[in-house]
Amino acid sequence: MRIHLLEHDPFDMSRTNMTRWAKKKGHPLTQTYVCNGEKLPSIDDFDWLMVMGGSPSAWEEKQNPWLPGEKAFIAQVLDSGKMIFGVCLGAQLLAEALGGKLFPNNHKEIGWYDVSVTPKGQNSFLFNDIPNRFIAFHWHSDHFFLPPGCVKLAESEATTNQAYLCKTHPVVGVQFHPEYTREMVRYFAREESEEWQIDRFVAGKEAVLEQTDKLSFDTYGLMAKLLDNMEREFSPNL
Repeated sequence: MRIHLLEHDPFDMSRTNMTRWAKKKGHPLTQTYVCNGEKLPSIDDFDWLMVMGGSPSAWEEKQNPWLPGEKAFIAQVLDSGKMIFGVCLGAQLLAEALGGKLFPNNHKEIGWYDVSVTPKGQNSFLFNDIPNRFIAFHWHSDHFFLPPGCVKLAESEATTNQAYLCKTHPVVGVQFHPEYTREMVRYFAREESEEWQIDRFVAGKEAVLEQTDKLSFDTYGLMAKLLDNMEREFSPNL
C-alpha cells in the first residue's frame, strides 16, 4: 500500500512512529512538505493519504498561501474515496472539508494527557485492542465542531473531539499526536517550546521532559494499533 504524507512544518518528519510503522509493514511512503511550496502529488500516486499536524491555524490562508491549494487537494481525495488519516491540524483540515467549523479551542492542550474513548469509540474498529483510557501527547490550540456524517470516538478534559470517524468515507481524524516518538517530544520541548506557558492543560517544558522520561510504554504501540485497525477495516476496499 502506497502512503503519502502532507507535512506542514519544515522539520525532518522521516523518523516518526508513523514512518516506522510503514517501514515495518513494507509500505512505500512519500512526503510532501506543503509548507515549503512543494508540488502536491497526483491522486493516482498513493493509496492512503495522511494529513499531518503543524503550527499554522487552518484559517491562516494569507500567512500560509499553500493552504487553499492543499484544502482543494484534500477535497479531491475525499471525492476519490481513498483512505485518509488526519492528525491534529490534519484532523481539523479534514473536518473542515467534511463540513465542520473550526475555532480556537477554549484551552491550549500541550503535554501528556489522558484520552477517553467514548462508548461509540469502544464499539468502533479504530480502538480495537486499545484501552478505553490512554495517555497521548497533545500540542494544539485550535479545534473543530464534529462534521455532519461523522461519529465522535474519543475526548479529553480539554478537547471535545479527540477522534472521529466519517460514516460516508474511509476517513479518521485524531486531535492527539500518536506519531510522536519520545525523541520528537524531547526535541520539541527543548527547541520549540516558547508557547508552552504553564496553564491548566499546558504542562510546561520541564514537566513534559520529566513525564517523557518516566513513560512506562513505547509510544509506537498506540500508533501501530490505530494504523493496523484502519488498514484492516479499509484496505479490502482498495
